[in-house]
Amino acid sequence: MKHLPALLLSAFLAGLPVALPAQAPGVRIVRDRSGQSAETVRQANAAREAGRLLDQAAVREQLARTHCEVKLPRPATRKLSSRQIWERAQAAYVRVGWHYLCNRCDEWHQNLAGGYFVTADGVAATCHHVIEPKADHREAYLVAASELGEFFPVTEVLAANARADVALLRVATGRKMKPLALNTRVYPGDSAWCFSDPLGRASYFSQGIVNRFCDLRRDGGWVPRMDVSTDWAPGSSGSAVLDQAGNAIGHVSEINAAGGGRNRGTNQPGSALITFHYAARAADVLALTRPPQSSATTNQPAAPNSR
Repeated sequence: MKHLPALLLSAFLAGLPVALPAQAPGVRIVRDRSGQSAETVRQANAAREAGRLLDQAAVREQLARTHCEVKLPRPATRKLSSRQIWERAQAAYVRVGWHYLCNRCDEWHQNLAGGYFVTADGVAATCHHVIEPKADHREAYLVAASELGEFFPVTEVLAANARADVALLRVATGRKMKPLALNTRVYPGDSAWCFSDPLGRASYFSQGIVNRFCDLRRDGGWVPRMDVSTDWAPGSSGSAVLDQAGNAIGHVSEINAAGGGRNRGTNQPGSALITFHYAARAADVLALTRPPQSSATTNQPAAPNSR
């Protein structure tokens, strides 16, 4: 291969077409997810028939668990390049969701969102709303898959908090994973990154900042969230938001396109003026690993005015 540059130059001078890679060595060209993976569905069905999957009844019962004992890695402190942060985010990323029969047909479907490993032995964090059983699922099982489509059974919901939109799962990976540590020392203005599959656009990596910590009114009460300017959309839920040292500072929870009222002379909604990206906080994930009397407030010492 040491003669490759000379061969390429000879081909160029001879007028022959030369195809050069645009990306660095080892960087994959990804294809968007236009639908579910037939191979992942096949593997999930095999695991279901073998009795290795967690069904929706068990998930519903285990969602009542409020805390668990998990040994988490310590947060990193060394600043990384954006490329290094991408590598960490990609390595920790896991797709989480449901393998299910709907009420309209007898075909098995999958609907997967995001998550991220927080321990090397397969504990993953994601949104509560991602793993909450759905009313239109006739039969359903919680499953996971790697970015490349490697199938993993979910064996247990360790703990969850619906209002904080956080959950911890046990995923049977069969190998050591590369987890993200949780960092709660976060300020508005800090840089932030997110790796996710927004609207099926696989492996989308974006950079922004932490805009603010805020309370949102939900179900008659207030819930804490972190506003972040990285890009995400449906399909991104549960994907990690990372800091400059490659720690998880939260994960994708909600998106809200705020409009400008009604179009003049019509009753149609106006165009969105701004899109807010609300993240669940790492403090609330961390709170799942502590006794019930511990609060997320005490785990967020460096975020002024957050709750």
